Amino acid sequence: MRRGLVWSLLGIIAIAVLSLGGTIASGHTIRRGLDLEGGFSVVLQPQGKVDKGILQEATTIIQNRVNGLGVSNSNVARQGNDIVIEVPGIKDPQAALKVVGETATLLFRPVYCVIPNYKAPTSPSTTAGTSPTTLPAPSQADCSKSNTQQLPTTPVGQDNPKKAVILPSYDHSERYILGPADMTGNVVHSTSVIAPTSGVGFQVQVTFTGKGSSEFDKVAAERYPYYKQNPSNPPYQSMEAMELDGVVESAPTIQAASFHGTALISGSTSNPFTQKQASDLALELRYGSLPVRFTPQSVQTVSATIGKDSLRAGLLAGIGGIIVVLLYMIVYYRALGLVVFIGLGVGGSILYAILAELSSTSNLTLTMAGVTGIIVSVGITVDSYVVYFERLKDEVRSGRTVRQSVERSFARAFRTVLTADFVSFLAALILYWLTVGDVRGFAFTLGLSTLLDVFTAFFFIRPAVILVGRRRAFTEARFLGVGRGLGARALAEGT
Repeated sequence: MRRGLVWSLLGIIAIAVLSLGGTIASGHTIRRGLDLEGGFSVVLQPQGKVDKGILQEATTIIQNRVNGLGVSNSNVARQGNDIVIEVPGIKDPQAALKVVGETATLLFRPVYCVIPNYKAPTSPSTTAGTSPTTLPAPSQADCSKSNTQQLPTTPVGQDNPKKAVILPSYDHSERYILGPADMTGNVVHSTSVIAPTSGVGFQVQVTFTGKGSSEFDKVAAERYPYYKQNPSNPPYQSMEAMELDGVVESAPTIQAASFHGTALISGSTSNPFTQKQASDLALELRYGSLPVRFTPQSVQTVSATIGKDSLRAGLLAGIGGIIVVLLYMIVYYRALGLVVFIGLGVGGSILYAILAELSSTSNLTLTMAGVTGIIVSVGITVDSYVVYFERLKDEVRSGRTVRQSVERSFARAFRTVLTADFVSFLAALILYWLTVGDVRGFAFTLGLSTLLDVFTAFFFIRPAVILVGRRRAFTEARFLGVGRGLGARALAEGT
């Protein structure tokens, strides 16, 4: 029995040390939110009545734009008919707002060629060090260059429909050099997904408007002769790319001279569309042809200084409160208070490692509300200790020794701890499910900390207190003795 307790205690301490050490060694840190990092937030309101599907597609487009700014820990979410954007760490909020708030427009462009993803040049060149706002426009002649990997991608928001551009594919596996736009998404009337037929995966059926049909047929008449030259391996000039917000969503080969108002888009023979890919493309083509204009309702800029001050104030308040609680626990429970101190360190190390890992893998962002959830969880953890210690005190006062009481008390106290933690976790789960933004961050950290409380209660509190309670050096010490903290000495003197 004693060996099992020792292994449990050593095991959880090892987990805490190794997880914290591994996190620090890997360089993973917890991403900070807008209120801690600084940045800007804005509420965008659509002009007029907008279908929910269009609004959801606009939310996705804006999220892609924000990611294109190099910000991965941003938050873009719908609140009713509005879109709320929070972008931490941005130095120029007005420039960022211009990029994310522009109207999305679907463009049809001719394909000059397909080139590899960008690779920075290893030696100075004419494009190296060039400002993104002054990049030379690509041309069809660029396709013949041997160093096409070093041709820079057109920056986000600069895909001018009247100029040639270099844009990535939707899966970022390659890039396209595209000519000026032939037409916009206004030519699309509707789209639908067609179920697979023999030898063909899912397809997207595009229905054009009356004017759009003639415009698309004009483009098809220009592309089709290239396809006829070599149907088994058609040249790039037979392709017409469909670009939405700086990304090539599809670049089908034109296999007919006219389509009479309806066209089918399918994947390649070796890589047919899945249902999700076809559905996503159908949405992008449909809603890309219906631009949504947004009006900023409120713009809030938070400086990095304010963010750091908020974090410092929150941490000082939390650390101050924890120190006061620990001092009280040590004065009141003596040696058991030291168990509380070590236990909070063990749980805090594991919690930090989990949050840092989630920040690196799932873009978790910690806001001040999340910090508050962690501080509140400290109270929940300390309550678990108090429940156990008070149960232990009752056992000692009933006439049993500390050694006899430690394990018996935990069995009874743990049921109470489970009940209390279940209520806290259920409240956190409901908050997380029903809310968004900062409140959701508070609920997440509170729920995660509550689960860790149950884990540390069984694998740390139980073995630590039982082992301490079985050694006379701890139970009968003059000042820090467990017996003195539980009132056992006073009881003995009274009898």
